[in-house]
Amino acid sequence: MAEKVLDKGTIPFQAEGRLLQELGERLVASPEVALVELIKNAYDADSPSCEVHLGEGGKTLVIADKGHGMTWDEFVGKWMRIATSSKLNEPVSRIYRRRLTGAKGIGRFAVRYLGDHLTLITVAQDSKRKSKTRLTARYDWPEIDRLSDIRDAKVQYTLEQLSEDAPTGTTLAVRQLKTSTDFTSESSLRSDVLRIVTPLQGLEAGRFKPAHQDSKKDPGFRVLLPGAQEEGPSEIDLADLVLTNYWARLQIDLTDNRLTFTVWFSSSREPKTLEMKVSTTISAGVAADIRFFPRRKGVFHRKGINGQAAWRWVRDNHGVAVVDHGFRIVPYGYESDDWLHLDLDKAHSERDWRSEIAKRHFPISPAIRKDPAQNPALYLPYNLQLVGAVFVESKPPQKAATDLIPSMDREGYVKNRAFDELVEFVRAGIEFLALQDKRELDRILAKVAREATQNAREDVRRAIEHIKRSPTLSAPDKARITKAYSELAYRLEEVEEYNVQARRSLMTMSLLGVVAGFMTHESKSLVFEMEKAAQMVSSLAKKHRDLRDIAAELERRLATFKGQLQYSQMFLNGVRRNEAVPMSASGQIRHVLKRFESFATDHGIKVTWDAESRVRTPALPPAVYSGVLLNLYTNALKAVLAVTSSIRNPKVTIRAWNERNSHCLEVSDNGVGIPPELRKRIWDPLYTTTSDTGNPLGSGMGLGLTLIRQVVEDTGGKIILADDPPPGFTTCFRVAFPKE
Repeated sequence: MAEKVLDKGTIPFQAEGRLLQELGERLVASPEVALVELIKNAYDADSPSCEVHLGEGGKTLVIADKGHGMTWDEFVGKWMRIATSSKLNEPVSRIYRRRLTGAKGIGRFAVRYLGDHLTLITVAQDSKRKSKTRLTARYDWPEIDRLSDIRDAKVQYTLEQLSEDAPTGTTLAVRQLKTSTDFTSESSLRSDVLRIVTPLQGLEAGRFKPAHQDSKKDPGFRVLLPGAQEEGPSEIDLADLVLTNYWARLQIDLTDNRLTFTVWFSSSREPKTLEMKVSTTISAGVAADIRFFPRRKGVFHRKGINGQAAWRWVRDNHGVAVVDHGFRIVPYGYESDDWLHLDLDKAHSERDWRSEIAKRHFPISPAIRKDPAQNPALYLPYNLQLVGAVFVESKPPQKAATDLIPSMDREGYVKNRAFDELVEFVRAGIEFLALQDKRELDRILAKVAREATQNAREDVRRAIEHIKRSPTLSAPDKARITKAYSELAYRLEEVEEYNVQARRSLMTMSLLGVVAGFMTHESKSLVFEMEKAAQMVSSLAKKHRDLRDIAAELERRLATFKGQLQYSQMFLNGVRRNEAVPMSASGQIRHVLKRFESFATDHGIKVTWDAESRVRTPALPPAVYSGVLLNLYTNALKAVLAVTSSIRNPKVTIRAWNERNSHCLEVSDNGVGIPPELRKRIWDPLYTTTSDTGNPLGSGMGLGLTLIRQVVEDTGGKIILADDPPPGFTTCFRVAFPKE
């Protein structure tokens, strides 16, 4: 039996009434985004403002503008038509030629997210009717939701003729509200709306700046929310002052296939620029203005601005925003957002660039990548240090399927090639900023070093004169110390090389911790072999009396070495654990002194200490407290050894006690002392005043006091070279650790 065709033709799509609920409630993610969609309509209507207020005792949300309104034909053909394409064919507004923000034709249904009932009142000049008209329409959304066919939805309306002097504009009154309408100055809704509709005015948008900035006719656009209407002059002035006083500024420009990065520093007049050709699907291009505010000394100093207020403003406004058609796009640059992966890479201390542009145009060599002091990738800013915006103009999918396309829910962009390019371009620009920041810091450091060198020469000259006049030093001591300072002056003549070597040496010294751990581990095997050798010598000494003194000395030296090894192992373990715990101050002092007990005794140095048994330190890593004490104690021993020939009773004393808000540690000696001219120099890295000639402890690396101060200050504490050493002592260092 042949098949029989029962019917043939075409059939239209059908939709239930709840389609509008899906458009309004499912395609908008938050109340501020819903409200902003309605505010954008006011902007597109050439209104100078959009006023949001509450009526009927807070039960009605009113959004009103003074734009050109809608005629009957526009209402039917645009407002009542879902997903209208009118804005695709009219990219700019009719009066002020503003770039239109909407494109999908569904933004107005965001009103569904806010409440169940809507009254629309719009006044317009109707050229067809040759008069002003007022159209009033009422929407009962729950009633429409219940309809099985959206074509059965009926909206009541009234069209009236008005006098020619009636003002135009559109008012939306939303009732039976479904979301919070708290617009107080402290509310998140208020701040979130303002962040979207009023991106920072102090940033330069380039060719994307609002049309009214170039037009004498366009009055501009502002949003008035319930409560305080505008930012006060002090807030505006503060924003302008902060943005003007950046540490560094990055501008990015993408025009056609030409991408340019430009970086300015407040400390330098000449910008750093990188230009290249790129392949891109972002048809309108990109402009970005990003200001960099690292927490560095002097960023806001003497700039006519309160530093605390400035840093608070940076904290409240940080992030790299994306501004599309003049409105900020959620969530880019918000508190929990990391769209450029800056915080992620900083947390992981990534040592190479992420962007392919950076890897191609300013790659990091393997040697530099391994050197923390030289690697510019480690200077990548945090989001908290940046205040900026990236300005773009996205396209609707009907116009360009591969361009920047806003997501349907107004939260970000569709993840396509264009968005990946946007991330790549902006991230590469920030990496270029990090590279230039590293170079600028090196330049400043070199300048400071040159200035310090000039001062240092004078300091050394005065120190030599002081030593020559000193009545407490013998002639040989004066000659030896004068020679040492003269050699230092000679080294300062080659300060450029010195500073380069000093910075590299600092990082090299930091690597010695690895070596120390290895040596401590390997020394255990050495101790085992030494113990067997000592036992053999002791056994032989029973038969050979001339070996008895050697055996005794060997055992004593071995015991000292084992003690040092045990202390080193304990110290390294403490560094690895880094657990902060309260400790007995007297116990820590005994630990350190025991390690050098034989050394002090052998050299006739009297060592005393004073710390009551009940005195306990604040919660600190043991390695911190022990390390600070050990460095100060060995410095004191070296200072005493330098002048043992000219003093009768060489001595070192250690004290520890608790005051109301701090735990104090003090190390004093009656050694060579520190001339007034050199007191400020002792904290410099790699600066040492001791010589290893005739000194069993050696000269040191010149890192001790530098590291001590850094460690102490990292705990919130303070270390000073006291102006008033205890009676009978020449030098006294005092440390104060804060108590909780």
